Amino acid sequence: MTMKDISIILCFLLVSLTAHSQDPKQAADHAFGKAAQSIQKQLEESIAELNALREQVANEKIPLSRKLGDLESDLAKVRLEYQQTSRLLDNRTLDFGNLRSEIKSREEESTYLSNLLGEYLRNFESRLHIAEIRRYRESLKKAKLAAENKNLSEQEVQEIRTELLKASLDRLFDALGGARFEGTAVAPGGLVKQGTFVLLGSAALFQSHDGEIIGAAETQLGSLEPTIIPFDKSTDEEAAAKVITDSVGQFPLDPTLGSAHKIEETKETFWEHVQKGGVVMYPIFALAGAAFFVALLKWLSMFFIRTPSQKRINELLNAVAAHDKKDARQRARAIGGPVGKMLTAGVEHLKEPRELIEEVMYEQVLVTRLKLESFLPFIAISAASAPLLGLLGTVTGIINTFKLITVFGSGDVKTLSGGISEALITTEFGLIVAIPSLLIHAFLSRKARSVINQMEKTAVAFINQIGKTPFRQENLLEQQDHGQAQDLSQIVGRQMTTTFSECEGEYSENLASDLMDRGVVCVDRTATVAEAIDKIRSSNIGDDIDSVFVVDEGGKYVGCVPIRYLLTRPEFACIESLAEPNPLFVRENAQQKEIQDLFNVHNFLSMPVLDHNDQLVGRIPRNRNGN
Repeated sequence: MTMKDISIILCFLLVSLTAHSQDPKQAADHAFGKAAQSIQKQLEESIAELNALREQVANEKIPLSRKLGDLESDLAKVRLEYQQTSRLLDNRTLDFGNLRSEIKSREEESTYLSNLLGEYLRNFESRLHIAEIRRYRESLKKAKLAAENKNLSEQEVQEIRTELLKASLDRLFDALGGARFEGTAVAPGGLVKQGTFVLLGSAALFQSHDGEIIGAAETQLGSLEPTIIPFDKSTDEEAAAKVITDSVGQFPLDPTLGSAHKIEETKETFWEHVQKGGVVMYPIFALAGAAFFVALLKWLSMFFIRTPSQKRINELLNAVAAHDKKDARQRARAIGGPVGKMLTAGVEHLKEPRELIEEVMYEQVLVTRLKLESFLPFIAISAASAPLLGLLGTVTGIINTFKLITVFGSGDVKTLSGGISEALITTEFGLIVAIPSLLIHAFLSRKARSVINQMEKTAVAFINQIGKTPFRQENLLEQQDHGQAQDLSQIVGRQMTTTFSECEGEYSENLASDLMDRGVVCVDRTATVAEAIDKIRSSNIGDDIDSVFVVDEGGKYVGCVPIRYLLTRPEFACIESLAEPNPLFVRENAQQKEIQDLFNVHNFLSMPVLDHNDQLVGRIPRNRNGN
């Protein structure tokens, strides 16, 4: 509220108070008139003041607008300068960052080059020929100490390393054409000689100043000085002396760079090699000598064993078929060897039951088997024991090695070579003994088995021939001719009534055991058709095979498969699936009448014969039964 408003209100109040003291109506008119005048006057003054203010504002607006424009122009310039300054600052910041990155990259390159140079100098020292170590010793020492000296700057350290780098490059150029320098070397007698070195590539020659020592300078294990290896030939020595003295001539070069001399030093005699194996070598050699001696004796004994020819065996079988015992005895003795002894024993019991003949012949087979296989287990034991002895030597050698490591440490390999040699050499000779012993045992065992198999094969053929042409019927006829027996029909009838238990193992000739043929073709129940056909082809039974008999793992009879089934079934089919259900068979003590009835009822070509344990023991062909 302004002062004018306050004065108007005060006037209005004054007029009102004055009006209360006069006539109300007049007072009111008078008051409102004065108030209107006052207000009108105030209004006019206010309008005049307003016009004055407007004129003043109009007069001041132009310069202020002009000044505002100037200020806005200055502000735009300042903003432009700010933007330029900001861009310049950003560019400077970016440049500073790039410069910092470049400086860091250069520092990394410098560090890499410094490490690479340090690695090069370390490799340079290791690649120096032992004759050059003294030549570059000071430069190498200075370069090594410079890297550890904290008082030197990085630049000074690099300058010292660069000097050694230049020296290594100079050495490289010198090595291409040869370098000649003075030095010391160890003579073969152990004396240190002063002389001259000539280095060409990685080969070095040395000649002492007194001219007594001339040879190739090589590195000797455990020595920091070059060792002189004299030349074996005088021509090489003369050529080396000329090269060292005149710097011209033929350079005697060892292409192996000393390796040939080192290999030559490692060569040793057989006895020296054996002695390195230690005390375990003695039982190994003793076992090897005993095994080879036994093997030699066994081989000689088997070498002179006579192998019977098939012709002589056929002649013997023909004599048995002809019931000529005297001729059969002569032919059996003529066969000779274990087979001949076995057949001779069988011929002596031709008129006995087949079971007795089998037992007699089997006795000869057992005797021969025991004789042939005697001492063979010793060879097998030698083959198994030799590696164990080698392993024992290995363990003792390793123990000695660890003892030496405990005393001398692992720095010098020479101190450990004794234990290592003992550990490896005993294993080596253990295997050398075991492998031939194993092969010899296998060979001799195979040779012994071949002899036993030949005896078993011949025995089976002999027994089968006796079964086809038994001597016992002939014996009865002889007794009838000499009047020493009853009528043949009475004897046969009595034999038909003889039981199995009364004969103590002998069957009557009219029982299944005497009528049967032991030549059968039997296969395992898991065999296939192809395996059964192969078994038939490999058998020597003859052309009267009509069936293949099937047995289980224990040899018990399962059934039979006619050959016609094998020809019409796939080769991979299981033989058990082809066996006829509820197979018929006869026991070995069955009577001839029972057998004949079975053949009459069933149209079989052959009938299987089983013992009391259901084991297949043979077959009875139809023609054997008299049908």
